[in-house]
Amino acid sequence: MHWLIWVLLFDGFLALCSQFSRKINYTRRLLHYTLCAIVASTAGILASPFLWAAKQQASGNWVVARTFYYTTRVLLGISVEIEDEELLTKCHPCVMVGNHQTMFDLVMLGRVFPKKTVILAKKVLSYYPFVGWFMRLSDDIFISRGNKQSASDMFKRASRELQAKDVSVWFFPEGTRGRFEGEPDLLPFKLGAFLLAYHAKVPIVPVVVMDFYNLYNKRRFWSAPGTLKIKVLKPIPMDGVREEDLNTIMNQTRDLMLSELKKISPPRIAIDA
Repeated sequence: MHWLIWVLLFDGFLALCSQFSRKINYTRRLLHYTLCAIVASTAGILASPFLWAAKQQASGNWVVARTFYYTTRVLLGISVEIEDEELLTKCHPCVMVGNHQTMFDLVMLGRVFPKKTVILAKKVLSYYPFVGWFMRLSDDIFISRGNKQSASDMFKRASRELQAKDVSVWFFPEGTRGRFEGEPDLLPFKLGAFLLAYHAKVPIVPVVVMDFYNLYNKRRFWSAPGTLKIKVLKPIPMDGVREEDLNTIMNQTRDLMLSELKKISPPRIAIDA
């Protein structure tokens, strides 16, 4: 137990120094974030055998998500408020699409991620130690595009797996983190989530999280406690949709999400460079 005393003393020292240095405060909160991730991953691995025994392996991500959220809520002081959360369970199975801003999106996912929901990932990730092992245990869906295989064919194959497993899928349609200094915005969407929903004949459920700027800004070494607001938008059905209509639906979905993002985001505070 001596090591725990030293860890607590070191954290107390960082907490004291944080009162005088934004960078030290940022570093301390990043260490807490990492600790939460380790605790959550361990909980997921320990729960996996029991979930497999109960044939609920797809809920492994939910166990990790909720563990991560409640530990970050204690250590980082970030809570989440969700409007219209019931739409996530009413529309199972579905394809959920959310805006992607920072690595702290995991806090949002920790609270909003429903049971029986998986992640769609490149097949190469399944071979990574620890991460890949856990994703396999959680029944996540892996995709690999062959040389002669179109994107549509790839997602058609993935849709069959979604239907067979009776799971929902989470997507970040921007494909990468969107960082905008001026005001909240979204990157252009990629078509993958919409192709998957089209082939699986399940609805798209947009999930919008407010602008992270006031709570986390990597470029300015800023991290602070607070409340994240999330809005779940009405599902977009895919019944009767033609594949050639998907680009239009994708752009309309982006417009809806961007409008809601600006509506629920608070004014940005002034953070000195």
